[in-house]
This record gives sequence, structure tokens and C-alpha cells, in this order.
Amino acid sequence: MKLIYRFTPEIIVLLYIFLFFGFKSPEKPWDRVINSDGKAYYAYLPAIFIHQDLQYRFVENYEYVYYPRDKSSFKEFRMKAGDGVVNKTFPGMAVVWAPFFLFAHFVAYLELYPADGYSPPYQYMIALASLFFLWLGARTLMRLLIKFGSSEKNAAFISAVIALGTNLVYYTITEGSMTHVYSFALITSFLLAIYNLTHTVKTKWFGISIFILALIILIRPTNALVILLIPFVTGSRQRLTNTIVRLLAAKSSVITGLVIFLLLMFIPFLLWKLQSGSWVVYSYGDEGFYFLNPYFFSILGSYNRGWFIYTPVAFVSMFGFIGLYRKSWFHAVVLFIFLVLFIYLASSWWVWYYASKCGQRVFIDIYAVVGLLLVFLYGNFRSVTVRRAITVLLIALSALNIFQYYQHTKWIYPPYIITSGIFWDSFFSTEKKAKAYIPKEAIVSERSFTNDMEKEMPWMNNKSRTNLVSYSGSWSSRADTSLPYSSGMEVKPDSLFTTANRVILVTAMVLSPRERTDATLVVDFSLKGRGISYNPFYLLKFIKPDEWVKVEVAYYVPSGLPKDAIAKVYFFNPAKYLPIFIDDMKVDYISLKNITDYRRIEGIVLPAH
Repeated sequence: MKLIYRFTPEIIVLLYIFLFFGFKSPEKPWDRVINSDGKAYYAYLPAIFIHQDLQYRFVENYEYVYYPRDKSSFKEFRMKAGDGVVNKTFPGMAVVWAPFFLFAHFVAYLELYPADGYSPPYQYMIALASLFFLWLGARTLMRLLIKFGSSEKNAAFISAVIALGTNLVYYTITEGSMTHVYSFALITSFLLAIYNLTHTVKTKWFGISIFILALIILIRPTNALVILLIPFVTGSRQRLTNTIVRLLAAKSSVITGLVIFLLLMFIPFLLWKLQSGSWVVYSYGDEGFYFLNPYFFSILGSYNRGWFIYTPVAFVSMFGFIGLYRKSWFHAVVLFIFLVLFIYLASSWWVWYYASKCGQRVFIDIYAVVGLLLVFLYGNFRSVTVRRAITVLLIALSALNIFQYYQHTKWIYPPYIITSGIFWDSFFSTEKKAKAYIPKEAIVSERSFTNDMEKEMPWMNNKSRTNLVSYSGSWSSRADTSLPYSSGMEVKPDSLFTTANRVILVTAMVLSPRERTDATLVVDFSLKGRGISYNPFYLLKFIKPDEWVKVEVAYYVPSGLPKDAIAKVYFFNPAKYLPIFIDDMKVDYISLKNITDYRRIEGIVLPAH
């Protein structure tokens, strides 16, 4: 067992590798490793080493070659500034990735891949980088926890809980080009380096700690807050004073460390100068902090990516403050102040939920704090029974996290704003649902029309009715080669609404005899035979073979729609040999409050033009 404890970080990495090959598909355009914000962090490397183009004119080329043609994963990170264009992100990730990038560049030449910065060797080397920093973070965390009094067994277990019981798994495997696994490893390493600096006589730890701090700031400047943890790690004023005295006596080590720090910190200023002609640039445009309007409690407890909701292990760890306070009120106060300031700063960002997937991602950076609090939680109880109960709870929450990781990789939790209804509707689900979520408080009025297909109605395509199969009653509507259009509604929608903010909600039961279908649910707007807006919703991801599935989709009505315009609602199936059947169809014409919050409710299909 001791070997298992000792090599827990390596075992964690092996588990992550299995998860990577099970859930990640870098060969597919929509699932590349270098994706989302990672494209921006990474772009410095091909810009400098391949294209010698800090204006990033090569973006459209790599997007066309390696990413979806519909630009569904396009990331625009170029911001106009001064005489040119700057990369809106800081260059810290590029510094960290440089060795991996250069090795990938070498492999690309050897293996005859395009040496363009985005072919498979580059994608997989960035994946390897994320796994390496996961290992570094887990290994360093174990050492740090042991320094604070944990046994090797407990340190190994807590490290496994951090790796498997939090969204670290998602942001290492699925979105491994984001900053978080790297920040987690570096901040944990910084804390360990400060501990070694203040608890030993070796001044080399000053250079190491300040080098790591520079990388932390270059990746995410707000993480400079970790310097507030120095008193916590140091442990006492006397030890901190002694360390400063030793450093003043070792001038060469201090000067060397400071020079390295300043050289690293000069990088963004140099890049801004080369890109825009100015030494200092605020590259985030209109994005910024709203310090007078923080979402302090929302970032912790909201169904929309609240940290404690999606990472309950973190909530459990907060009870470690009780044990920490009993051991040292000074340590407890310092750690509490740091955590409050970190939450305040994070929750003040203009988009406080950070468009996160799989929980709140911004807290991954400080999971060393969660690990330390778990140490103090265990230390607060002498009872073996209580400690075992905590262990069982953490194992259960880790299993829940892995399940939710699976759910997020399958988009069961949607990528847009998550309400309590969406959360609980998705909580135990293993299948993605076609369901619309319209806030009740947004609705001004609604008109509803239903068709159970049991008799002919004044609807379109009554010839599609069939008694071959049905969900309820004896009849349904069939769409196939002979008649590819299901029963549907054709109305002039203008008279059905009372506000200018309009939504058509379609609900129906759908049956497909096979898993594969090209069928769509369509809302088509036209005027005198001329198309205005054709809006298909593809059913492929939601259909189960030989099983009735409920489909619920909402569509915004185009603004400025002429009064005489026609809206047609129907299912369309172009397949020759794969019919679909529709039953219990309902169409709601919903008028929403005409305010900004409800004009673009995420998850409702925007009108095509």
C-alpha cells in the first residue's frame, strides 16, 4: 500500500490518460486540444517561431484547415491597438508551452506532418503538457500537504480527491489548453517553494519561488494574490524576519532572482511594443472588473456554475477552517482573508461565471487551498469513525464529479446559462435532451395549439397521418420519401403575439426506427412565397432507435416580421428509407417581456437570415 501512496500522482496521470483517449478526439475539428481561449494563449508560438507575424494574419488559415468550417469554435483574440493588432491574452502560457511546442515542431518535420503549429504533433504535445502539469501539481500538492502535518496516506488520498473530485479533470483533458491546470501546478509549487525558503537555510528557493511567481503572473495577473499566502506558509513573524535577514546577506542570489523575474515580466511589454507601437496596452477592450458590483455569493452558490454547487468537495473543505482555527487563529485568519479577496476579485469580472463548463473554472488555480483545508478537516477529528465518514463522503462526491464530467462531455449540461430547472432536469440524466427553458417571469402571454393526430385538423399535411404506430391514441404523423413533411401549422403569427419579443415553442413526441436520422424540426418564415428565415433544428443527437422521445425546441421570431408573413412549423425528413413519426404536437406562441435580458435567452434558436 505504501507504494500506492507514494506513486499516487503517477496513478492519477494514468487514469487521466485513459480518460483522455476515452473522451477526447483531437483528430476531429470540433475537439482539438488547442481550442477556445487556448487558441489565443498558444498563438504567440506559431506567430514568433513559424510565421514571424505578430499581427496574426494566419488565423483564418488554421481555422479553415483544422477547425469546423461553420466557425462554431472560432476564437477571435485579435484586438486593435495603436498602430497594429495585439493578442488580448497574456503570454505566460506560451512561455510554459515553448519546450513542448519546439519538440512538436521537431516531430512534425520527422513525421512529415505540416510544420504549421496546428497539425497533430502540436495538438498532442499540448495535451501532454497539460498531463505533465497535472502530474507536477499532484506531486507538489502531496509534498505540501505532508509539510503541513498530513500523513503520506492522507496526502495521497486528498491529492486523488482534488484530481478526481473536482473539475480539474475537465480542464486537463477536455479543455487542456486553458490556463487552469497550469496555474494549479504553479501556485502549488510556489507555496511549496516559499515553505522551503522559510523553513530551510537554502537561499536557492528564493530564485525558484520568484521564477514561479513570474510565470503565475504572466499566465493570469490576478493570481498575484497568492503572495498574500506567504504569511500563512511561513507560519510566524520570527521565521519571516529570519528569512529576510538571510536573503539580505545572500545578495547574489537575490539579485539573480530579481533579474530573472524582471526579464520575464518584461515579455508582455515588449510584445505590446512590437505589436502596437505602445509599451502598455489594455488588451481586453470593454471587458473588465466591476468592483462595486461583485457576484460574490453567485459565484459560490448559483446553479449557473456556482463553485460549491458543481464542486461540493470544495464546500466540504471549508469546514477545515474549524480545525485550522483551533490549531492557529493566525493561520485561519490569513487564509480566510486570502480566500475572501480571491472570491471578491473573481466575482467582480464582467462575466462572473466565466462561460465555464463543468462548474466554476476560475477556482481550479487555488485547489492547493482546498487540499490544505481538507488536511485540517481531518485533523479536527480524532474519532476514527468520523474520519472514515469524511473519507466515504469525499469518495462519493468524487464519483459524482466523474459522472458530471461525463455529462458535460456529452453536453447534457448545456453550454449556456444554467437555471435550477436545467440543473435538476440534467442531474441524473445520461442523455442529452431537446428541451427549451423559458423563464416563467419572462412570459407576458401565450397562445397554444395542439394536435394529437387522432382526427384531421386544419393543419398542414394531413395526408401524413397514419395508424401504423402512435404514442397516444391510434394515430400519428409520418414523414418519409413519399411525403417528407409532417403534419404542421401554417399561420400568420402577427396576431398571436402581444409584444415585439416573440418566441415559438414546439413540443412533440418523435419516433425513429433507427438511430441515424437527418430529420429536422423546422420553423419557416416567408412572405408571398419568398423565404425570410428558415430555421432547422437537427434531431440526430436526441433520437433513440425505436423509442418515443420528447422534443421541445424554442425559436425566436425575426424582428420586424411583416404583418402578412407566414410561419410554418413542421418536421422535415429527407431520408429515403428511414421514416420518422410525430405525435402529440403542440405549438406555443409566446410573448416575452421586451427587455434586454429576454431578447437573447440562451438555448432559444436565433432566427437565420
